[in-house]
Amino acid sequence: MNPVEQLQQIPLFAPLSVEERAYVAPLFHRVRYQLGDVVFAQGAPGDAFYILETGVLRVWQVDAHGQDHVIDYYEPPRHFGETSLLTGIPHNATADVFSKEADLLVLPKNEWDDLLDKHPEIKEHLQIRSDIQQKLTARPFKWLAEGEYVVEHTRRHPFALLLMLRLPALAAGGMLLFALLIPILDALTGGALAWLMAVDALLWIGLAIWLLGSFGWAILDWRNDSLIVTNRRVVHFERVIGLFEEREEAPIERVANVNESSFGIAARLLNFSDIRVETAGHQTDISFSYVPRHLRLRQKIFEQIEEIRSRSEFEKRAQVRAEIRAKLQKHMLRTAGDAPAPAAPPLRAASPAPLPIRQRRHSTLGSWLNKQLGLQIEEQGKITWRKHWFDLFARAGKMLGISALIALLGPALIVASWEGSAGLTRLLLIAAWVILLSITAFLAWYKYEDWRNDIYQLTDERVLDIERSPFRFKERLVETTLERIQNVSYNKPNLLANLLNYGDLKIETAGGQGQLVFSKISNPQWVAQEIFRRRDAHRERQQHDQARRNQEDFLDWFLEYNLLLQQKGDVSVLPAALRTPPSDAAPSDDKPTP
Repeated sequence: MNPVEQLQQIPLFAPLSVEERAYVAPLFHRVRYQLGDVVFAQGAPGDAFYILETGVLRVWQVDAHGQDHVIDYYEPPRHFGETSLLTGIPHNATADVFSKEADLLVLPKNEWDDLLDKHPEIKEHLQIRSDIQQKLTARPFKWLAEGEYVVEHTRRHPFALLLMLRLPALAAGGMLLFALLIPILDALTGGALAWLMAVDALLWIGLAIWLLGSFGWAILDWRNDSLIVTNRRVVHFERVIGLFEEREEAPIERVANVNESSFGIAARLLNFSDIRVETAGHQTDISFSYVPRHLRLRQKIFEQIEEIRSRSEFEKRAQVRAEIRAKLQKHMLRTAGDAPAPAAPPLRAASPAPLPIRQRRHSTLGSWLNKQLGLQIEEQGKITWRKHWFDLFARAGKMLGISALIALLGPALIVASWEGSAGLTRLLLIAAWVILLSITAFLAWYKYEDWRNDIYQLTDERVLDIERSPFRFKERLVETTLERIQNVSYNKPNLLANLLNYGDLKIETAGGQGQLVFSKISNPQWVAQEIFRRRDAHRERQQHDQARRNQEDFLDWFLEYNLLLQQKGDVSVLPAALRTPPSDAAPSDDKPTP
């Protein structure tokens, strides 16, 4: 069948014109896989669309308990990978070849994206499934990491908005009643009170302003509060424009339970509930009220929990198997007296990609202040923060102003009283001026040094809160390791904090160790992201180390078992014809072999 005609049989491409299908068809590459080859793996990013021409594929999944489950067998003609092609969302299953050979037509996502850049009208004509369309239209939050996507995004039920409008509506009703009564009163008095109509006009204007202001404010406040579930975390975002901003996050893997509670007839009739997402040790619980579609939200959270756990089990098993296979191959080749086999391939990451380092822009004033005051110092593997410059101004500004005032006005006062003063008086005036200037300057320096000695540090292993007084009269250090961090949240408590972009950062730790608070820190939202990024990277390193230790243990058992079988004569060393180490890598989808 002609490739252009073949695309017409696929619902995704069927609505395209002949010319548009002619653009798409050349992007497909024919790839031949052998028995056991992996077409795509569970947890790998979706990067292609497939059409199975010959052979059989087995689709299977490792669950959260480490058990294998065969989901389906694909036989031609079969096409799959629509979600991967359009969204890039990671696969939740593995597809491998279950026949001697299998031929597939592969459409790489990177080439597809390039085509859409040149011909965006093609995307408008596609017949996209509703579930995929929902993923594509999800709000692209700036704080989402690479490979992270929104699973569910909800605001409070509109009933909560109605409750917020109760008092404004009551006040508006009172103003409306007075505005309607005034013309009646004016008619009863025969227009004797001329000012009544002026008051009536003011009431109508005030009513209009009140309705627009209070109702508009309530609607904006309602829209700015949301609960978001991604494939990596649960996020509660709350903001009052110009006053404060707060975001709480709980990693999906730490969620232990989702509790629901509803009260009253309205909750039952309108189907909303209060949600509390509980985490291990209750370190990062998130509460959100008036949640619509609460059963769906609960289901989505637990689906992501199972997805992460099953993906982790699959990747750990794949790592262990690959390493053991490579090392057994190496051992058997050495036993045969040949040269060592090539080194085993590196382990694949068992955890999601770490959160990206932020891309941050400074204003000219911000860059200058950061350079002069050392508000943020980035070194190799370590970041040091100090409190926001406004905190320094609040501490030392008053004393510095007094010192500057004395420095400027003191000489003028001394000169003014110089004539007619005795020599001793002149000396006393100069001495008093010097002493006052020294005291105020010292106090300003003391407050600056006290501010400068309060630092927060983040390394690749730990988080530190260090507080020292000048001359080291007092010193306090609170430290925790990244692996103990359960949650990081922040809030900008007032209008000034929002304008100057500073706030308090709260770090919750496991094991009842309490919390660390970075108070009045600049750009707390990015600091939270950086802590999460380094925590994820730290956990990834730990998983690699643990996987290697497990592999060594397994390898010792397998080698001993193999040696025992050789001694009994049940197995022989690897035949020379089979001494080429097999490749575990699947053919690349990005650059497939024709």
